Amino acid sequence: MKKAIRLTFILIGINCFGQELTCEDFKEGTFKIEVSEPVKIEWKIIRKGNEQTEIITEIPGEYKDLGYPTDPLYVKIEWIDDCSYRATYDESKSELTESQLFINSVGGITAEMIRIEGNCFYYKSTMKVGKEEQVIEGKMCKE
Repeated sequence: MKKAIRLTFILIGINCFGQELTCEDFKEGTFKIEVSEPVKIEWKIIRKGNEQTEIITEIPGEYKDLGYPTDPLYVKIEWIDDCSYRATYDESKSELTESQLFINSVGGITAEMIRIEGNCFYYKSTMKVGKEEQVIEGKMCKE
């Protein structure tokens, strides 16, 4: 009985005093994103201040020649509030593709951190094109 009570106190202590991450904890650092639709791709994200570098770390071989970026992508981050930001491609660091130029021309992509679980946050990315809205949801984890 005493062991059960001690274990309960230990678990309560861990839960009460364990680190709770906030949106602020995801503004800088190295992250991993895994996308499964339309193809399984893994990205490494390096975020420093208002700059972000995106590198594909895993992509199926048959998709490598279909236009997926092989060089790092450079992104400018404009924080809207603590948990939301607008991302546009940084034309000063690399030549932009037609699709990157288009994304910039419509105001970029807005991302919102929806919830945090452990060292990951779930996000909703939105791009408005005219009256239509394209939405992608995903998860980014801090390494």
